[in-house]
Amino acid sequence: MKYRSTKVLALAAVVLFAAGVAGTAQAAPGPEKQISLIADQANVWGTGSFYEDWEKNKGYCAITDLDGNGRLELLFLHRVCNPVPHANANGSNEEKGRALVATVPITMRVRGFETGKDGKTLEELRFNYPDKIAPPDLFSMREGFYNDGDKIRFYNTATLNRVGDLGFCLYRQVLSLKNGTVEVQTIGTDHGNYGLFNDVATAEAIFDYSEDRYGKRMTEPEMNDYVKAYAAGAVPADFRINWIFPGDWEKAMKNPGGVRDVFAESWKGFKFEVKK
Repeated sequence: MKYRSTKVLALAAVVLFAAGVAGTAQAAPGPEKQISLIADQANVWGTGSFYEDWEKNKGYCAITDLDGNGRLELLFLHRVCNPVPHANANGSNEEKGRALVATVPITMRVRGFETGKDGKTLEELRFNYPDKIAPPDLFSMREGFYNDGDKIRFYNTATLNRVGDLGFCLYRQVLSLKNGTVEVQTIGTDHGNYGLFNDVATAEAIFDYSEDRYGKRMTEPEMNDYVKAYAAGAVPADFRINWIFPGDWEKAMKNPGGVRDVFAESWKGFKFEVKK
């Protein structure tokens, strides 16, 4: 089975679940020491209901330095899905299409930690998303920027949530990390529905309308321009997060030193370089 995507909203059709350093009062330990510290703090990040759900839902994690302060972060992300009526991966083409739609999350769950200023502890990050309904899809962060005026790195992401049985909303979000708080702004939304067919096992994302953060309706191309305009004046950056996938995590948990090794590999793949 595949999604049959439209040009209008490719992000909704394919569900993937694929600068300067700010000064600090005390220099952070080197990345190697921080990675060892994070790996040794499983009693902090590896317990409780969030971690249990994260493991059950086969989530992702990564080592990053989103704010560029030299203190590494450990990010966790997983999707929450629920059933769609009459979905059946082995049924009719329409039922198979419904089964595909059922893989679209109804929401995301995120958690993160940062190495403390003392270099000996982990501090939990605060996530602030004022609309209270759309935790960000960190996995979909693709664009990074640097604002030279306030010395802040910020990132664009697109968070896809299913609405009802066959609807969707794509949240265009901007996030930044400063002083231990991840600030998330939803600057616009795309709305639509998934179309089902009798002749082919697919679910097609059918765009309806977009809205900016003030409720003004616009077309999808206008929304794309609106998102670009939001970053006007900031310097684009080459940006990449090297996520640890569920299979790699399961292997790491079985081997002595495996968690530290996958954390080190994740950090090796992290990149934020202001474009010249």
